[in-house]
Amino acid sequence: MAQVKLIVSNWKMNLNFVQAKVLVEKLKKIKSKDSSIINIICPQFLLLPLVSNLIKESKLILGAQDCHYYTHGAFTGDTSIELIKKIGCKYIIAGHSERRQYHFETDKIIRQKVDMILFERLKPIICVGESANDRKNKNYLNILKQQLKQCVPSDLDEIIIAYEPVWSIGSGLIPKVEEIKEVKDFINKFIKNSKNIEKVTFLYGGSVSSQNLGEIFKYSQVDGALIGGSSLKIEEMNKILTLG
Repeated sequence: MAQVKLIVSNWKMNLNFVQAKVLVEKLKKIKSKDSSIINIICPQFLLLPLVSNLIKESKLILGAQDCHYYTHGAFTGDTSIELIKKIGCKYIIAGHSERRQYHFETDKIIRQKVDMILFERLKPIICVGESANDRKNKNYLNILKQQLKQCVPSDLDEIIIAYEPVWSIGSGLIPKVEEIKEVKDFINKFIKNSKNIEKVTFLYGGSVSSQNLGEIFKYSQVDGALIGGSSLKIEEMNKILTLG
């Protein structure tokens, strides 16, 4: 793994304060074989202050799972990007399929969030992905194109895209490596040609584990991974962070 790789741990709505502390302390002790790996942790909001304090003077980087597209206002239950930034987050996930499904977030809403993240000089991790039916009907590239068209701004220096096929998340099923590479090449080409963005960091997400990530890195040539369930297991993270 010669080039820089982003390993993004999406803890989702998991871990209590004690569990989070134990996991972070163990993560801090892992010595990666590849110094170019950027290790990002995205806990649920109430864990952010704890994790922020725990990772000081370490190489771990703090991220958030979401934000609102306004800095303040009458939005009960939402979290302001100003507070997220203040607590030390450098990255924010935008448009995760679970936000699309359970919170009914549209491409328009996701784009507003991405614009706010960029305005605050943080880095969005923009999620895109197709359903099982889209894949079965061979309509997946059109779905991805539409999501990219609506969610990704133009004329940026760089952007991070996380490809997470909805049918793969938590299912244990993953696309073939050639299918991941096909999507990677398609997204890179579309963003460069249609959005005038030269640098695209492409992450794969969806049932990522230490058993499949090495092959994905080797044959799909992705730039990193968005990891869900495996990110909660220190044995898995130790194997993933020491691949090479």
